[in-house]
Amino acid sequence: MDALSPSLWIAVAAIILAVPGLGMAFGSRGLRPLRRLLGLALVALSLVSGLLAFTVYRYLQLFEDRQVAIIELKQEGPQRFRATVVLPPGPAGAPQGERQFVLSGDAWQIDARVLRWRLPAALAGVPSLYRLDRIGGRYDDIERERSVLRTVYALDDDPRLPDLWVLKREFSRWLPYVDAQYGSATFMPMFDGARYEVLFNDRGGLLAKPADEATAARLRQG
Repeated sequence: MDALSPSLWIAVAAIILAVPGLGMAFGSRGLRPLRRLLGLALVALSLVSGLLAFTVYRYLQLFEDRQVAIIELKQEGPQRFRATVVLPPGPAGAPQGERQFVLSGDAWQIDARVLRWRLPAALAGVPSLYRLDRIGGRYDDIERERSVLRTVYALDDDPRLPDLWVLKREFSRWLPYVDAQYGSATFMPMFDGARYEVLFNDRGGLLAKPADEATAARLRQG
């Protein structure tokens, strides 16, 4: 946690309130009722401050981006590219490896399924879940997009893995803590040597940005 984060300062204030409050409320038995009542009020205020600190911390987490893929492109012909998709390590550091796809078009597009949570799961800090669904090429020209054969590939093609997104749709009343399920997508131009980073944000879903300065410079040129 950043030392300048508002949630940290609120948490410090909660501790400062709690220490004298506990002493006044549960210290010597000879304390006056008014002093004990003041101590209880300080303890209650510290608890509220602690809850506020956690809420602010969770809110700030919504703006943190999680890397979900690296996409590298190599041109093989006019509007034809080989895309290497590198996925980050999975649970317990299990490697996800890399996959290659041949994409046709002017840009690549990646889609994901997203699940958000209701209280109390959201308050407990359970992050939104994403599941990469597919990657494909797209043309800038709508008519060409309609007329040519599209190149689309599944990124999640293992039938052994349970799909909570589908389970929520089929058995919604049995999954009360799942708040919303929706699709999210992002796309970027394709050119030889391009390298992109795909991120997931709890607030905005998928987004992509250049993974190196060469790609960023090429995008600035238009």
